[in-house]
Amino acid sequence: MTLAHVTSADGTRLAVETLGEGPPLVLTTGALQDRASVRVLAQALADRATVHLWDRRGRGDSDGAPDPSVDAGGPDGEELVAAEVADLAAVVSHAGGSPALYGHSAGAVLVLEAVMRGVPAASVVAHEPPWRGDDSPPRRALADAVLAALREGRDDDAAAAFLGGFPAAAPAPVARLRTTPFWARTVALAPSLACDVALVARGPVPAARLAGLAVPLLAVDGGASPDWVRAAVAAVADAVPGAARRTLPDQAHVVVPAVLAPVLAQFLLG
Repeated sequence: MTLAHVTSADGTRLAVETLGEGPPLVLTTGALQDRASVRVLAQALADRATVHLWDRRGRGDSDGAPDPSVDAGGPDGEELVAAEVADLAAVVSHAGGSPALYGHSAGAVLVLEAVMRGVPAASVVAHEPPWRGDDSPPRRALADAVLAALREGRDDDAAAAFLGGFPAAAPAPVARLRTTPFWARTVALAPSLACDVALVARGPVPAARLAGLAVPLLAVDGGASPDWVRAAVAAVADAVPGAARRTLPDQAHVVVPAVLAPVLAQFLLG
C-alpha cells in the first residue's frame, strides 16, 4: 500500500491510497465518508485490480474544506461540483489511462458528473446516486439546515441534519448513531458536507445528458432501499444506452464489502 498526494486544478492537495495489482480502479465515497470507509472493499478487490481510494476535499488527509458561507444548495453548488470533478480528474490522471470508476451515493453523482464532463473511464458503477424524484425527500430544507449548522460551527448538528434529512444514507437512526463510537468520526467529516449538499440538492436524473454516455455503466441499488432511491437508479439505467441495473437482495444504502466486491469485480474487471 502506498499513499500519495495529487494536486487538483485549483491547487487543492488530495490524498490517494493505492493497493493491489492489475487494471486501475478508483473508488469514490459518499457523504460523511473518507477513504478508510472503503478500505475493506479495496482490500477485497486488490487481487484483481490496482485500487485507488481517495479522500475527497476537506476529508482525511486531503485539503480544501469548502467554505460553509456559500449557498451549496443553490447558485454556488455548481462551482463546488466543478471543483470536485476537477479533483476526480486529478485522481484519474494519477491512476493512469482510463480506469474503472465506482461511486457510492453522492460519490456516484460525482462520478457520473465527471464522466459526462469528459473525465476518462473504462467503465462505471453508480451505486444509488440520490438524484431527486417526485417521491424523494425535499432537498432545499436539508441544504439550509446543514449549511446553517456549519456556519455556526455546529458540526455535530450538521451531520445530524444531513442524515436526518436523507435517512437512506444512515445505517441507523441519528439518535442511536449519536451514542456510538462511530459518531465522532462522522462529525469530524462534517465540514466537507457543503460538497455533498451541492451534489444531492441538484435536480432530477439528467436523462438527456446521461444519454450521451459512451462507457459501460452498471447502476446498483439495494432491495431494502427506499422506493425513491430505487426509482432514481432505475431512471439512470434507463437513460444510458446499454446500461445494466443490478439490485442487491436484502441490502440497503450501505452494503457490506463481501456482497459488493464480487459485483464490482465481475462488471468492472471482467
